[in-house]
Amino acid sequence: MPAARASAPVSFLADGFRVAADCLPAEDAAGDFFALSSPAPGRLTVLVSDACGRGREGAAILRGIVPELRFLVRTGESPSRVLARLNDAALDKLPIDRFMTALVVEFDANQRRLTAANAGHVPALRRSAHHHVELLGTHAGPPLGVVRGAAYFLEEVECRSGDVVVMMTDGVLEALERDLLSMHRLRSLVAHGPPSATDLERVLLAALERRLHGRRPDDLTLVTVEVNPAVRGRGRHLERTRFAADEPLRCCGGAARR
Repeated sequence: MPAARASAPVSFLADGFRVAADCLPAEDAAGDFFALSSPAPGRLTVLVSDACGRGREGAAILRGIVPELRFLVRTGESPSRVLARLNDAALDKLPIDRFMTALVVEFDANQRRLTAANAGHVPALRRSAHHHVELLGTHAGPPLGVVRGAAYFLEEVECRSGDVVVMMTDGVLEALERDLLSMHRLRSLVAHGPPSATDLERVLLAALERRLHGRRPDDLTLVTVEVNPAVRGRGRHLERTRFAADEPLRCCGGAARR
């Protein structure tokens, strides 16, 4: 396997939020996907998904359902409803022996509310302004494309200025952790990391580079969101996957850069 390139996360600014993110393929394509949508100031929805299989295998599975992922993240529906509709689409479109995981987190700084729903995915890490770290999205339902009519639990916590939420795929978790359930190492990295999403994302990517020595046994996706009322930006939608080596970053509304 060839050595991986050094990473420079994408930066995305929307009113009230600073986001840093990257999707790094194990091969020249990836089965990971993330999408962000900010329909109004103070509101942001983030979806991170992982198709079974890595590299080209995962990308082949993901390709058929990305239009639904892209559409549903912009609907403004609750995270649990988004996953229920994605599950229906996955059952219709994926091969019978394939599935996907996904985590959807909705930030509403105006209502001071953060909601999440999980379909068999890695939980997120939520850090308060006082650097207390807890898991978010621990009540996981079945992966997408497995059980028709599956219901997904909606988890709700308070959303406060200074909160940082880190979302990832299992490639990141397995690269950095020995205890996959408690996530002690990741908790520590996030708790002691810098305050901004951009700097924390770089710290986590650097930890991955050190652990993996430039190699990627699996696709790696990280999305770090900072709740910050002082941030102003025109970003409305951002998504990333890699179906091919030259797959472009898709951005609507500007405010995305490396």
